[in-house]
Amino acid sequence: GRNGRGRRDVRLDPASLAILERWLERREALGLGPESPVFCTLKGRPIEPAYIRALLPRLARKVGIGKRVHPRGLRNAHAAQLAARRVPVELLQAQLGHGWRLTTDRLLRRVAPHLNALRSALEIDEQPTGTPTPVPVPLHHVIPPAPTTIVAPAP
Repeated sequence: GRNGRGRRDVRLDPASLAILERWLERREALGLGPESPVFCTLKGRPIEPAYIRALLPRLARKVGIGKRVHPRGLRNAHAAQLAARRVPVELLQAQLGHGWRLTTDRLLRRVAPHLNALRSALEIDEQPTGTPTPVPVPLHHVIPPAPTTIVAPAP
């Protein structure tokens, strides 16, 4: 994960899994082994963030999206969609890779402020000063087994 926690389990819907399986087959055909990142160049090298920053606006223009499209915006939209579907906060937290529920709450306050019921469902202990105390949740206890889970080493 981003914070150096090593492996990360990610739940995928069937459509995303189908796309990933096609990519994994393509990787195998290219002779790329497990030492290469899951998402890499055709030569097995890590994808540079600058490439993604340039690619997303090009793809957005190509399909007629006039708004700015960037990785963080896609991540935030994903979080808002999950919250709107009333996905339990623990699962949303795990999906986003947050170690603290408070981090997920802060994100939802920004990207989905209309979901007050979801935010109020967070169990955040209050200190006498009124300052929230983050409650760490071990992610391996939160994610129920999925029919298909892709586990990839973090870059």
